[in-house]
Parts: sequence; C-alpha cells; structure tokens
Amino acid sequence: MIDVMNTRLGETLRRTKLLNDSIAWLEANTTELKMKAIREWIQKDQLTEKGVDSKNQIIGFYSLATEFITDGRKREGDPYDLNDSGSFYRSMFVLLLRDAIVFDADSEKMSDQHWWKNEILNLTEENLQKYTDEIRKNYVKYARKILGID
Repeated sequence: MIDVMNTRLGETLRRTKLLNDSIAWLEANTTELKMKAIREWIQKDQLTEKGVDSKNQIIGFYSLATEFITDGRKREGDPYDLNDSGSFYRSMFVLLLRDAIVFDADSEKMSDQHWWKNEILNLTEENLQKYTDEIRKNYVKYARKILGID
C-alpha cells in the first residue's frame, strides 16, 4: 500500500490548508493591476478616447467657448475627457475592500456640475471583464505559489 501523504501529492494536499481567501484577494489586486485599471482603462480608454462613464454613456460635450479657452486643445463637440490640469487624473485611487474594489478621486470641483455622476469613476463592463481576467490569473499565481506548483 502507498502512503499518499508521504508523496509529492501529499505535500501539496497539506499545503492546501495554507490557502487563504483574504490573502489571495489582496495579492491578486496588485499595485500594478490597480494602476493599470486607473491609467489604461478608466483614464485612457473610457475618458480620453471615448468620454464615457461605466455605462458607456457620453459624459458631455465641449462647447465652442471651451475650444477658445483651451486654444483648440479641446474641440467643440468632442466628448469630455475630464483632463484639464491633470489634478483629477492624479487624484484617482483604488480602495480595496474585503469583497469589492472602489475607484475614487478628488471630484469635489466637479460634483456640483449637472453632468457629474459616480459612474464616471467605475469600469465599463468590457474593462471590468479585463480586470476580472487579471484577478483570475493572479489567483492562480497565488495558489501555485502556496501549493509549490511550478
């Protein structure tokens, strides 16, 4: 008879007790992934390229007055990108909760605007799927590391 617990498989089975959901969640949400979500998916894709909120709704359009004020940098009819001085983009951060992620920023100067909504600081379904895919990969990396699987 083979004592499975004295084999490589047995060692791996013992290590499963070391797996921890909370640690996996924290390790899966790497600093790099959080910054990618903010810089690439919210700032670049959603705001700069499309001017949309998390529901793919256009936030608003720049006026002719804005085109003049910005010397043509923001053209009349272009969707809002919310990147004037850069302070709003620089203020964006991710708050990692036990079972959720929250994207936030210093939006105080915009919160009284008729077009402002919290959905501006969330991921679209497409970008949320990208985030989820990355989390899944990072969970696998965590499990492989803990289980000693190369």
